[in-house]
Amino acid sequence: MAMLSPVGQERLLFLGLGITTCAVLAFVRHRLVHFREAATIPPPESKSHFIDQKTEDSLNLSTLEKLIKNPNYGIQETASIIVCERALHNEYAINSLLHEISQPEYGKRAIAVRAFILIVNNSTVKRIHKPETYEALVTSLEYSVEDYVHHEYDPDWDNWPLRDTAEKSCLMIIYELIYKYGVQELLNAGFIERWLVKEPWGVTTEERSINFMDSLNKEKSLNRVIVPLFHDERGRKMLEGAKLLPASPDSAARHLAMDEIEDQDMEDFDSNYAERRPRDQTTAEDYLRRRHREAMVLNDGTRPFERGDIYENQQRPRGSME
Repeated sequence: MAMLSPVGQERLLFLGLGITTCAVLAFVRHRLVHFREAATIPPPESKSHFIDQKTEDSLNLSTLEKLIKNPNYGIQETASIIVCERALHNEYAINSLLHEISQPEYGKRAIAVRAFILIVNNSTVKRIHKPETYEALVTSLEYSVEDYVHHEYDPDWDNWPLRDTAEKSCLMIIYELIYKYGVQELLNAGFIERWLVKEPWGVTTEERSINFMDSLNKEKSLNRVIVPLFHDERGRKMLEGAKLLPASPDSAARHLAMDEIEDQDMEDFDSNYAERRPRDQTTAEDYLRRRHREAMVLNDGTRPFERGDIYENQQRPRGSME
C-alpha cells in the first residue's frame, strides 16, 4: 500500500478534526436545547369555573355585597347577575320595587327605577307583565311631570337626551313591555290621560294636535311608545279624546304619511278609473282625461290635510295647444 505524503497526511488530519469539531458542536447544541426545554415551566392552564344554582343559592346577602364591592370587574358582574336573578324570581322583591317606583319622593323612585331596569330585558320582561307594573310605571311618570321643567316641543330636534333619567328608564321599561305584549295594559293604566297629555305639546288645542301629529312623522325616541298607541284602534280613540288627534282618524293618518298616501291614492284612482273606462274610448281621449285630472297638493305640514289643499287643473278645450 502506498504511503501518503506528509502534505496528504496533514490534510487528512485537518479534515478529521473539522468533522469531529462539527459533530461535537452539534451534539452540545442538541443537549443544550434538551436541557432548556426540560427546565421550562409551562404556565398553568386556565380552567373555567362554573357556579351552579346550588352554590348561588347558598351565598348570603353579606357575601354578595362584598363581591359587588370587589375591585375585580368580572367578580362584580357575576355578583350583580346573581342578585338580579334572585330579585327576578322573588315576588316580594318585585312588589317592593314597584311600591318604591310609585312613591312621590324622587330619591326613592330614582333608585328603585335604576334597580328595576337592571333586571328587565327582552327575555325577563314576562315576569313583570302584570297590571301592577304598568300602574307603578305610569304613576312614576305622572310624578316626573313635576320633577323638572320639561322643554317645549321642537320639531327640529329630539328632547330625549334632556329628559330625567328616572323618566327615561320608565319609558324604556314600558317599551319592552308593549313591544312584546301590546298596549292594552298600558291604556288601562291611564298612560295617555295621566302623562302623555301633560307633555308640553303646545298652548292651544289646535297647536297641541298639530305638534303631536308632526312628532309622529319624526324619528324621535319617544315614538317607540307613542306610535304603537296610534296604530291601536282603542289607543287612537283615546288620543282623539285627549285632543291630541283630530276627531277624524283619516286626517291624522293622512298627515302621518302624506306623501305615501298621496301617491297611493292617485294610483288607486287611476286603476279604478281604468276599470270603469268604456271599451270604445280612444287612446287620445284617455290621454286628455289624464291631463285634465292632474292636481297638486299644497300643504306644508303645519296643519291637518283638508280638501281645500288640493288644486286641480282647469279643463282645457280639446282644440287648445298643449
